[in-house]
Amino acid sequence: MPNAPSLTRTPEILAPAGGKAAFLAAVAAGANAIYLGLGELDARRGADGFEPAELAELIKQAHASNVRIHLTLNIQLAGRELGRAARTLAWAEQHGVDAVLISDPALLDLLPAYPRLQMHWSTQAGVSSSAGVRAAHTLGAQRVVLAREMSLAEIAPCVGQGPEIEVFAQGALCFSLSGRCTMTSWVGGRSGSRGTCTSICRVNWSCNGGDHARPLDMKDNSAVRVLPQLIQLGVASLKIEGRLKTADWVTHAVTLYRRGTAGLATADELWAEAEKLGAYSGRDMTDAYFSGGRVGLVHPDEGRAASPIPVGGDQDVAHDLRVSCTPEGSGLRWDVSCGSRSESFTTNRPTAHPGRDVLWDGLRVRVSELLSADVALVAFDDHCAGLRLPRRTANDIAARIAQIAKPREQGIDKRKLTIPDAARATLAPRQPHAANQLTLRQAPNRARVDLVNAAAFAKAIPTIAIVVEVRTATEFERIHAALGTRLIAALPPVIYEEQIAALAAACAAAVRANCEIEANGWDGWQLAREAGARLSAGPGFAVINAPAAWAMHTRGCATVHVSSEIDGEKLGDLCAAAATPIVLQVFGRPALMTTRAWTKAPGWTMEDARASIRIAPRQEGPVVVLRPADPFDWRGLELPGVRAAHLEMDLSASPDPVAEWRSPRLAAAQRFNLGRELA
Repeated sequence: MPNAPSLTRTPEILAPAGGKAAFLAAVAAGANAIYLGLGELDARRGADGFEPAELAELIKQAHASNVRIHLTLNIQLAGRELGRAARTLAWAEQHGVDAVLISDPALLDLLPAYPRLQMHWSTQAGVSSSAGVRAAHTLGAQRVVLAREMSLAEIAPCVGQGPEIEVFAQGALCFSLSGRCTMTSWVGGRSGSRGTCTSICRVNWSCNGGDHARPLDMKDNSAVRVLPQLIQLGVASLKIEGRLKTADWVTHAVTLYRRGTAGLATADELWAEAEKLGAYSGRDMTDAYFSGGRVGLVHPDEGRAASPIPVGGDQDVAHDLRVSCTPEGSGLRWDVSCGSRSESFTTNRPTAHPGRDVLWDGLRVRVSELLSADVALVAFDDHCAGLRLPRRTANDIAARIAQIAKPREQGIDKRKLTIPDAARATLAPRQPHAANQLTLRQAPNRARVDLVNAAAFAKAIPTIAIVVEVRTATEFERIHAALGTRLIAALPPVIYEEQIAALAAACAAAVRANCEIEANGWDGWQLAREAGARLSAGPGFAVINAPAAWAMHTRGCATVHVSSEIDGEKLGDLCAAAATPIVLQVFGRPALMTTRAWTKAPGWTMEDARASIRIAPRQEGPVVVLRPADPFDWRGLELPGVRAAHLEMDLSASPDPVAEWRSPRLAAAQRFNLGRELA
């Protein structure tokens, strides 16, 4: 049963640590807990992370000071990464990590094999209401990190549902809701859900062909003026965002919240100090989400000039690698920086032999081939007027640069760790489900259409199943009358407290009609379960590994959607072991961002400064969804080994759903990440 909230407990101050210096600063400043990653498999892969041997000693120091350690393992995991995840959990339990933050459903089945680790449900899981907190309680979570865009009034009913409640108190805000952004994945294969977002929301955009500005550039969040209310609500933890921040920033942030929770400064004094923290990244402060007003969240909202390019501390960036070569005497000086690391070294300048030498562009290619997926080569500057190197010299230099970029020789994979038998059983490959028979060369057998167009579409296109999002019992009953047994009633991916009653009624109506309900988030999953519905997992739950699909299946979902941002290799791995019927979206304009920062969708089409993407905002219930103006199209592609139970066309943002359903494959269409690696 849920526990009653404690109204007198002072909340934990949870500090970030992207490296050793920030870790020690957090302990010295008086943090109650620290969250961190090992530099892989977590949602801040741009942070340096920690070597296991180094972190083991730091954990001992933290525990000696009564500081808890929370390890982040909160990305969408590829199938081939699950073994590393299991070894990471084994290492974490062995070395006294107190809690692990997760979001991938596959880890729900792994964590019981590590009973000494607490499970914290990451904000990447997208819990935004008391229903989602109840879901986390059912799943075994001891704590839930709530979505960042919630108001105090929405946080209140989440307390006392069982798990502790953690709230983001200070630091950067995403324009998109956490866990629901695929913008940089669409543009360049770097996924925010996998910790490699390149913060495209911070760049210049042109709206309807106008001047470039930064309409998605969010201010930084600060809870210092609402600390008394958060304490009164019974929030257990105040999270400071900033694993890419300096040790000095962490010291000031922890000190600020210690003073604030102790009542040692006025709200105005605390706010002035919080604004100094924002100056680090060149952004102003806001607490508009806490108030529920949601005005002034984006820098241009108040007619201000767009904020400058952040000077540091931005979120979710990849490791940016910069290399330059400069003559130094008779040799060469190489300056290499990657993230917060930098190193310089010198080499001789040997004579190159025509026909057997490597040009500068050739060296760039050699370096690129050696880099891991979370390192981006953003600068490669030759100040030597056309440098040419012997092949062996070029290979040696490329290897040295790659080592600087990713120096984790003693990572988890290099350590001898025993994985519990229960974890091995969870990861054991399963046979693909017999229902997964359709290839991409076959015709789609279901469509996703918005409520306005669903009845007309069903009349024009007979027999196929049609997925329609509904938010009220009235909407369900109207569309069910038109579609009958062809209807799959989808719940929205984002649910806030004020929608719960209407959605619960919609679920009840669907159960009475024996209609399948598609859940698209944990909040909706819980409401559908409470209604006793037949369930499936929609694109809001989309997975990129087979054990995650199985985890959803064993939690009541008859079919599970595969993420449309998946690449070909990961898709092949998933299909080879998909023991539950899966759904592939083969056409559509996916939700690249879902935001609450705008109260109403603006009537424009946006294009980034590099003309790499055009997006069209749409109002979808209480949120604004940014979708690409042009669809991706996988229809007719030849991908050996890819099989699914259903091939779905997402026509929910289509200007003409019937015409697009009947259209031939778009040969020049975007293929999302098919043909490139999803980082």
